[in-house]
Amino acid sequence: MKKLVIIGFDGTIADTAPGILYCMNTTALSMGYTPVSHDELYGVIGVSLEQGFMRLYGMKEDEIDYAMNQYSKLYSIKGEEMILIYEGIAESLNKLKDSGIKLAIVTHKNERFINNMLGVYSYIGELFDTVCATNVEREMTKTDMLRKVCADLEVDPGEAVFVGDSYVDAIAAGEAGMDFAAALYGWGFRSREDAEQYQCKVYLNSAAEIANKLASLE
Repeated sequence: MKKLVIIGFDGTIADTAPGILYCMNTTALSMGYTPVSHDELYGVIGVSLEQGFMRLYGMKEDEIDYAMNQYSKLYSIKGEEMILIYEGIAESLNKLKDSGIKLAIVTHKNERFINNMLGVYSYIGELFDTVCATNVEREMTKTDMLRKVCADLEVDPGEAVFVGDSYVDAIAAGEAGMDFAAALYGWGFRSREDAEQYQCKVYLNSAAEIANKLASLE
């Protein structure tokens, strides 16, 4: 049995796509860029917000700081409200916790935003031993974040599994030396075939499957 389950937030714990898209499009429109559709988000799932602005709208590097500031202001008002916790996630996390497995979140979401959300949904937030998110004082890749969580909780990466919904998550898990569980119910992988291109130990069709499929993972 694994000692640690690390899970993303966007597309694994909660569907945050509507809020992210609304805030990105509103920010881009105010800067003279054309809004994008929901389907275009698939191309930037899992990357940092800065990279998302550049890839989706073609923003230049000297525009990113302004875009990030505008997005942050808007997200704190609207984005945090536009989320949906996936059915079955609370039950799965409680089962893992009860079995003695440590839990952690790794996300590129801003530290302030994720802490606010976990505070609102405290029945989810109180289950985690640690949360590693984006902080303006440090720049970390998702691989760095996974390694940091393992070091903080004193768990070898080989005894951990990362649950994510994108190719970025899958690659980060491999680089960190841990197993990867593909969340097919999220909005990163469009199909199992998409996920099968990467080293996936487990495929999850719903959040409710997490506990049963990961509890027995060696």
